[in-house]
Amino acid sequence: MNLQRGMWPEALVAALASLSVGWPLTTLLQEQTWIADGVVMVALVALLGAVLRSLNTLPSLVAVAQLVAGTWVLCWMYLAPTLSFGLPTPSTVTRGVDLLAEAGTVLRQFAAPAPTTTAVAFLVVSVLLLTAVAVDSIGVTNGAPAIAGVPLAAAFLVSVSNNGEPMQPWFFLATASLWLIMVAQQSDRLLAAWPRADLREFGTGTRFGRGYRNLARGLGALALTGALVTAAILPHMPPTFLGQGLARNAGANNLSGGSQVTFTESMDPGEDLRNQSDAPVLEYTSTTPSVPPFRVSAASDFQGERWQTPERDGQQLQGPTLPQPVGLSSSAVVASQEVSITVNTLEAPHLALPVGAVRASVGSPMLQVSEDSGAVLVQSPVDSYSATYEEIAADATPDAVGPSAQTLAEQDPRLVRVPEASAPAVQAGAEQIVGAATEPLTIGRRLQEHFRSPSYTYSLDLAAEDPDAAEDPISQFLATRRGYCVQFATAMVMMARSQGIPARMAVGFLPGEVGDDAWTVVASDAHTWPELYIDGLGWTRFEPTPGIRTGAPPELTRSDALPTAPEQAPEVPETEPQDDDSQTGSQNADST
Repeated sequence: MNLQRGMWPEALVAALASLSVGWPLTTLLQEQTWIADGVVMVALVALLGAVLRSLNTLPSLVAVAQLVAGTWVLCWMYLAPTLSFGLPTPSTVTRGVDLLAEAGTVLRQFAAPAPTTTAVAFLVVSVLLLTAVAVDSIGVTNGAPAIAGVPLAAAFLVSVSNNGEPMQPWFFLATASLWLIMVAQQSDRLLAAWPRADLREFGTGTRFGRGYRNLARGLGALALTGALVTAAILPHMPPTFLGQGLARNAGANNLSGGSQVTFTESMDPGEDLRNQSDAPVLEYTSTTPSVPPFRVSAASDFQGERWQTPERDGQQLQGPTLPQPVGLSSSAVVASQEVSITVNTLEAPHLALPVGAVRASVGSPMLQVSEDSGAVLVQSPVDSYSATYEEIAADATPDAVGPSAQTLAEQDPRLVRVPEASAPAVQAGAEQIVGAATEPLTIGRRLQEHFRSPSYTYSLDLAAEDPDAAEDPISQFLATRRGYCVQFATAMVMMARSQGIPARMAVGFLPGEVGDDAWTVVASDAHTWPELYIDGLGWTRFEPTPGIRTGAPPELTRSDALPTAPEQAPEVPETEPQDDDSQTGSQNADST
């Protein structure tokens, strides 16, 4: 064994460089449970490479051995139940692919910092493994540290460019400095390998040799300093290296900052409800003191534990007039109202419009209506715009127009699909609440009244799991009866579907607070509600979330038993977390 051929110091620096590219991930992920596994993985690669080089192993075999050993340890860490006698099986490959797909879903749907699930940790450690093998193989085993900067830069850009914030200088300084040390180590090694003592002395000890080395060091230090100073001085947008990808901060392209609305991708406003910022998402004036919620999008596909982000494909519009609401009879409309949005910080392509909007004047950006969600989209940010919406009569008895509920369900089965795990609890609950009712509007009213009753508690802090209920989130909510708007809306959507009524979950904002001159909507006004398709009325908004948050339900959907004033919240014991989900909507009166 030749320890000098193992190049132990170079292996150590290469390992530190590989770890440094993961440092920015500490701002991208909530928990840092991946760090210990990442350190073990990188240390394994460095140690194995040094040992094999000391044994004069062929460079190609060194890299293969590092990759094989690292993969086996990775499987042992995250895929152990699928191993047979310590060896991978086809189930190991299948589970690994599933974990990568799950990690991709989490990182697409959550804003930074994203939750560090097992799948996300598996992905991060896998990337560190590949980076460490590439850097050690290229920079140490094959003696080309300059080229090793390529995998280092690739991994670094992925980790540093997706937290929605400008790059912190120390992240760049750490990786760049370690890479330069790798290059310097190579220079020293090459000089030491010169065959004649006088040449080695000339390169390292003479004034001429020292002059070149000092010049090189000075140029490296100058390059690092220049990069940092230039980045600090020049104006720049927060980086989005993968465009609209990896665990992005929804406010990353929002120069006004502050609001950071995230629900448009996750379809869950939980993080926004906790947002304490008073920066406006919207400011607007209205022709009426009673304004409905502002709708942004809607989801029809519920998979596993969350709603899936709808597709953005749709119909391009050439003017401000929006398509007639599907299934809505003109005889149901009682009045038209207008709002003028003077401040809008919601990130494109999303546009917030009052429920029932039939016209949107946004200036030059072209409008597009999503066929999947009914959302109105824009191609570029809009600072201000106006909209017209229609109110529906409380006693509307419209003629049926457009597709029937049955036809719509046949065209899109997602609209009546109930998750298999939730079906027993949903079906049993719906039958008890609905009773003998068969008319869709009556069914919707009874479901809404049930969820707004004092037996349910509104809170951002979900109750502990009920051991007697199924583990899926819908069954748990129906058992514990504690949650926020997503749980209320989802449960009502599923119960309506169990009765054959097409239903989906809409996301948007409550009307906000009215001041002296205008209304203001902030991030914590984010909200979700169910939309049921009723013949003659089309997609109809219901409000199952208790009135402490939302005020009174739409007048059209009230039954005789429903109160017309905002309800009082059921008291929560002092030992429970405070229901701090911004009480901003409680003063909003009748909204349709």
